[in-house]
Amino acid sequence: MHNRSNSHIFDYIVIGKGLMGAAAARYLSQVTPHVAIVGPDEPTDWASHPGVFGSHYDQGRITRRLSEDAVWSALAQRAIGQYAYLEKNSGVSFYWPVGSLYVAPHGADAPYLATVAAIGQRFSLDFTLYASPAELKQADERLQFPAYCHGLLEPPPAGYINPRGLLQAQLTIAAQQGTRVVAETVTAVTPHPHAVAVATDIGRVLWARKVLIATGAFANCYDLLPVKLDLRVKSETILLVRLPETEAARLCNLPTLLYQIDSPDINGIYLLPPIVYPDGRIYLKMGSNTAADQWLPDLEAMREWMIRGDSDVMREPMRAALEEIIPGLKAEAYETHRCLVTYTAHGKPYVDQLTERVYMATGGNGASAKCSDTLGWLAANLMQTGGWSLTFDRSLFEARFV
Repeated sequence: MHNRSNSHIFDYIVIGKGLMGAAAARYLSQVTPHVAIVGPDEPTDWASHPGVFGSHYDQGRITRRLSEDAVWSALAQRAIGQYAYLEKNSGVSFYWPVGSLYVAPHGADAPYLATVAAIGQRFSLDFTLYASPAELKQADERLQFPAYCHGLLEPPPAGYINPRGLLQAQLTIAAQQGTRVVAETVTAVTPHPHAVAVATDIGRVLWARKVLIATGAFANCYDLLPVKLDLRVKSETILLVRLPETEAARLCNLPTLLYQIDSPDINGIYLLPPIVYPDGRIYLKMGSNTAADQWLPDLEAMREWMIRGDSDVMREPMRAALEEIIPGLKAEAYETHRCLVTYTAHGKPYVDQLTERVYMATGGNGASAKCSDTLGWLAANLMQTGGWSLTFDRSLFEARFV
């Protein structure tokens, strides 16, 4: 039995040790050292892992200022402006500004590039339009697209980040500022009149004046929220292509790619340049929506997908698409991996106050890694002052419930 009177009370506890939560913990601990962030470490063996999974278990995510949505563009612009500070003060390198290429068919998908270009003009961002495949070759001659495609190249600071590295950078600085990092899974959040009790899977109870729930796809799991959020979680398949060193050298510093491919099996391709992974080998990473994607309604379904899901069912269609984009690709091996994407009801993250002492930041909609620093900043400001940046419309981030 835990007695609150004999326990330390934190000013803030962040629940969820992912990208949004770590950013929030860093900003909160700039004001007070009495901050804790609680969440499990990345499992070494997924099959035996009993708990939840994070969205940052990866080496490459696209970062860009341009978007088909002005709000996402503004979120990213502020976050990208923080990368140099984070790298310098943590000693962790996680950012490579190689540029980003957007490609789509003419016709039905033409508004996609027109909208991206309009956002670029609105924010006075640099980009180059390519009206044909012949012009697209000017963006990067190693890439090839069908004759009905056109494109847009966003120069640096667009590129990619290592989400594991970004997380490490945020947590390193937060710890330097006094944040306590607790590698456990929170199973219950219980408000009391003057504090909130946070219980973990090993029986520990921590207390805080305010808590932030930043648990991604698992926000509705366990006993964390006073009401269930309107969230949908989708399976996502990743293709990792192992490259020999000569091929990695040939494809070095490719721009990141967002490609609205015309295919019955896959859509919304994203592609990263060759990246060194923790096993010491070099991989191209490609992801996409697929015809085999599933909606995952609960903790059991999400864990089943992450541990045993049949991602290989889409390996050949994804491989074929990649080999059309990069003619003559020389690969040593193709393997699929699994991920989760969390969608909100309105398409923006939920950053909101739920009760007097309980706040939340979740729902990346497949686009939040690059701008997670801004989302953590918004959440921290809300918790500390009740205030909101005038740059963003607070109503766009309000939580919705089922």
